[in-house]
Amino acid sequence: KSFLEGFVQYMTETKSRRTNRPFGKKTISNLLACIIAALGVAVEEGVLSFNPAEAVDRKAIQGEKKKREYLTIDEVRRLIDTPCTREDVKKAFLFSCFCGLRISDLENLRWKHIIKNNGKWQVEITQFKTGVQLYLPLNKNARKWLPEQSGATADTPVFPKLNRAYKTALCDWVKEAGIHKHVCFHTSRHTFATLALT
Repeated sequence: KSFLEGFVQYMTETKSRRTNRPFGKKTISNLLACIIAALGVAVEEGVLSFNPAEAVDRKAIQGEKKKREYLTIDEVRRLIDTPCTREDVKKAFLFSCFCGLRISDLENLRWKHIIKNNGKWQVEITQFKTGVQLYLPLNKNARKWLPEQSGATADTPVFPKLNRAYKTALCDWVKEAGIHKHVCFHTSRHTFATLALT
């Protein structure tokens, strides 16, 4: 326990070599979570009798929980009706609103990952963030935002022009649609969850 508390103390007082700024609470919390998980495995395998990390007070490094932004059905409709300077960004964002894929998975999505079987469509892809195989049904609203496949091979990216320079186009498009929320690409994933519940 004292080692782990010392680790947290060290991380809060140390600056990152990359940014030359103190580590954020989320970074420290994530690193500590890795250690806690490793100690948990040691308990499962009988190396330790208990996990000492469970006694560490983590309140100081948890920070505030931020509100998860999402779009309403009406706001999604307004985005659909509003032109975007980058059509690839519009299609990718709306596709994600209707299927929930992360941007990292959209960037890795190839036509071979989109399977049509007995009239049903799905995405079969290994998620970039988790490494878990995903079998995701594609409804007609999601399929509507897929780009044309003409001339594409199985290994061609579905969203070939998508890159990290999309943020300006996304922000301008959201403003043009009259939406006054902080929208990033991950908002589409939260929107999918909300639409599914609705």
